[in-house]
Amino acid sequence: MGRYEKWRLRAVVVWAIVGAIVLFMLAIRGLTVVGQAVELLLIGLIAGFVCSPLTNWIEDRGLPRSLAALISLVVVIAGIVTIVALFVGPFVNELMVLLRNVPTYFTQVQDALATFWDTFGTSGSANVQNTVNALVQVLTEAGSGIASDLARNLSSGLVANLTDLAGHFVTFFLGLILAYWFALDYPKIMGELAIIAGPDHDEDMVLTFAVLSRSMGGYMRGTLITSLANGVMVAAGLALIGHPYAGLLGIATFVLHFVPVIGPMLSSVSAVLLGLFVSPVVAFWTLVITVVAQNVTDNVLSPIVMRSAVKIHPALSLIGIIIGGAVGGAVGMLLAVPLTAAIKGVFVYYFETHTGRQIVSAEGAFFGSTPFNDPQGRPRPTFDALDDDTFIARSRLLAGLTRLNDEPRPAGKKSPSSKK
Repeated sequence: MGRYEKWRLRAVVVWAIVGAIVLFMLAIRGLTVVGQAVELLLIGLIAGFVCSPLTNWIEDRGLPRSLAALISLVVVIAGIVTIVALFVGPFVNELMVLLRNVPTYFTQVQDALATFWDTFGTSGSANVQNTVNALVQVLTEAGSGIASDLARNLSSGLVANLTDLAGHFVTFFLGLILAYWFALDYPKIMGELAIIAGPDHDEDMVLTFAVLSRSMGGYMRGTLITSLANGVMVAAGLALIGHPYAGLLGIATFVLHFVPVIGPMLSSVSAVLLGLFVSPVVAFWTLVITVVAQNVTDNVLSPIVMRSAVKIHPALSLIGIIIGGAVGGAVGMLLAVPLTAAIKGVFVYYFETHTGRQIVSAEGAFFGSTPFNDPQGRPRPTFDALDDDTFIARSRLLAGLTRLNDEPRPAGKKSPSSKK
């Protein structure tokens, strides 16, 4: 490869990354314009991702795919209903209790601060004392006001927002119907997209979609399972020690676990701080329970569940979260890690395809994973990008692509099986 071709390849990679960032920014900004449509699509895609592996598994047992998709959707709905029935009631009740107790907790903080100044304060620290006391007073007034408003909205705002709730319910119901059709027909949809892409680009389109599907779908499924397990462990452990907000903190742990690195730390700190208002003993055991639950989730459960997701380095996760938060706020932070994993997988595929060099290695950092090679020792870009040599077959992504599997390829064009 000449110097010109090398610089051309680098420029293509750079502009591909810039283009991906720009598209991500435009997508996040567009949420405010088409919010309900995006909500419908997200529900359908997420539920469809969750249903698809179960649909494939049931179909392998001999049932028609239409029935398999229906059964998988029923299982998902039953799981959602069970979670709501078990957790929504305790969540609302404990949240109301917490909001009513917020002024009392702020008073305890002020009393503890006054005791601290009486014990350790000196005339030389008078300015520091006044500054800290003023800051605490401002936080007390703001926190008490916010808590009062939230409590009032929870107790009286439900009836006033029945129209909005009905709209969200309809959107959720339509999203589940959309998920059924995604789970049922995505192999056929891929065949139609391949026809649209044309014979020169259909293979790259399919393999790129496979990387996106494995990265985002696997991450979302894995995170959902690990977040639920972490939340249940925390709720059960805190209930055993008599923490007054066990259910609320279990749900908070479940939600915050979707934000890598930062989320689990925030949920643990919040639980310990609320435990301090009960007693130092409760706070200590709260710390023990949250740390143990997090370690069991990360070191025991996550490696098993996350086999279906492309591995991503913690530094890349943090970079993605920072960029996602800056561009799209909370939604951007939520989508940042699966999108970062998808971008990484696509980059690996195109880099190895166009250079012939294997960037993936077992000892790597940003690209640390299991390398796949053919009998001649050459890298297999598709498998390296997917971190799996069975995903395409299991996912049915090539099931509807008759021409890709059977028809002769144009000159210089390899079949998916040969490219693998």
